[in-house]
Amino acid sequence: MPYKMLPVLEIDGKPVAQSNAVARYLAKKYDLMGRNEWDAMICDVLVDTLGDLKQDDMGGLRVCSGP
Repeated sequence: MPYKMLPVLEIDGKPVAQSNAVARYLAKKYDLMGRNEWDAMICDVLVDTLGDLKQDDMGGLRVCSGP
């Protein structure tokens, strides 16, 4: 298991880690990257933004505030 982390996708007997790389690979393979380069870029923006939020641990983002 690469990096001793999940998820792992096995392709032709070779394990591949890193969820964004796996997601992009599967999106390209199954034609889920949009109709054109612009759509593909927007998909990348959304994935990268989620990664940024995860890395920031939501410290700088306040979705809602309670009492």
